[in-house]
Order: sequence, then structure tokens, then C-alpha cells
Amino acid sequence: MNLRLIDFEKYWIFCESHFDRAGKTIDKEVVERLYDRFEGVTFYLQKVMNVLFMRTPEQGHCVAADLEQTIDYIVDFTSLTYEDLMYQLPEKQGLVLKAICEDGKVSQITSGKFSKKHGLVSPSAVKSAVNALLDKDLITQEKGVYEIYDKFFEIWLRRQ
Repeated sequence: MNLRLIDFEKYWIFCESHFDRAGKTIDKEVVERLYDRFEGVTFYLQKVMNVLFMRTPEQGHCVAADLEQTIDYIVDFTSLTYEDLMYQLPEKQGLVLKAICEDGKVSQITSGKFSKKHGLVSPSAVKSAVNALLDKDLITQEKGVYEIYDKFFEIWLRRQ
């Protein structure tokens, strides 16, 4: 079951109040950027915000640069896991995963246009790889749109 997206203003108030109670402050811009970057998905908001909170010292002030450093920290922390995951994937699945990552959100994933754009063998090979990636929960599909399931993994893939 998926959680509904949290309202931005409610989330901002929540974050600000927790920082305030701990003798810390946070720029609203930090929360706005975080919210936009992860499309309001609660898991990612809380994961990043928890680390931001932990890394902000008492009487400290959390700014936009701290957000990027924190996301880098989280992605770097799990990079070995992501490397192992990519190593274990069959080549065609890895190529399709990278192609999805490159496009962000993909509809018409089994079209010849998608295969050609990314130098993939054929639409049928893409379909086979997509089915395997869905089974492994590495990608999701909602209303015909495919994307990488783990947004931190997606960030890591984009850096490769």
C-alpha cells in the first residue's frame, strides 16, 4: 500500500517545528527543493530529512548546500550495494535500466523508437528485460509509465 503524498505546507511546518524544538533552524528553500526533487514521496523526504537533522548541530542552520551534501552522503553510503546490483544483472537488463534512468519516466517502452534511441537490440528484448526488472522491483510501472523504483539508485546510476 502506498502512502498518499504529504501536503507541502504541512510538511514544512512539521520540519520547521522539529528543528526549532532541537534548537536548530532550516531554510524553507531546503524543504521545497527536497519536496520537489522527490515529488513529495514520504519515504525519501523522511530519509533525507532525518540525515539533515542529524547533521545539523545544535544552534546550527540548515541551508540548500546541506541538502545536496546529504543526498550525496546517502547515495555514497549505498554505492557498493548499487555496484553489486548492477554487476549481478544480465547485460540487457542493465542496458534497459540505464536507458530508463536516462529518460526518467518512459511510456511506450517497447517502441522501436525507444530501442533505437538507446541502442537496444529490439523491442522484444526490451520487453523481456522490462518484465525481469519489474519482477526484481528495480522499476515500477504506473498507468503505462515506467521509472526506476529506488530514487537513490537512480541518482547513483545517473552519476555512472
